Amino acid sequence: MADATETTTTLIESSAPQHHGIAFGGETRNMAMGIAMFGAGLAAFVSGLTSTFFTEAIAWTFILWGGFFLYSDLLLTTRRFIVTDEGLAIRIPLRFWNRAKFWAWKDINRMDVVLDRRSTRAKEAHLQVYHQFPGEISLDREDRNFDAELAALVIERARLKADGDATKIDLNNLPLGDALLLTWKR
Repeated sequence: MADATETTTTLIESSAPQHHGIAFGGETRNMAMGIAMFGAGLAAFVSGLTSTFFTEAIAWTFILWGGFFLYSDLLLTTRRFIVTDEGLAIRIPLRFWNRAKFWAWKDINRMDVVLDRRSTRAKEAHLQVYHQFPGEISLDREDRNFDAELAALVIERARLKADGDATKIDLNNLPLGDALLLTWKR
């Protein structure tokens, strides 16, 4: 009887989803542009405004661009940054090519926080993480809206050091209203 309970317990434990890291969700996007363009193109067909080639071409252009804007917004909304002990995993489930990337911490060599003069909230700042595969000359970069917890984890796990103005910056209290480029490097 003891053997039966042990196997049941191990089966339940192995089938449970494993959480291997800290996941940071996608960015909130305003999809009004895509919806408006897609809707305007459809409305032109529904209302019968496409009697000439030119108006039909414009309607199709609006539909295509509206669909493109909606798809790009969905890509950014569904993108996940997952911080694990081994590295940074970036997953974009709706992308048809290269749905997942994995960057080892030793290969992440730089992180920037870009603040514009117009930035009035920390969410409006941009986080840029740079990665380079060993032996390659190309540099990969992933951008996303700023998240203080994600930035702190990347700095800590990739062992990045503050450079220039970043030495006196607290990630939880960014100096908003100034145009700044804060850099952490190896």
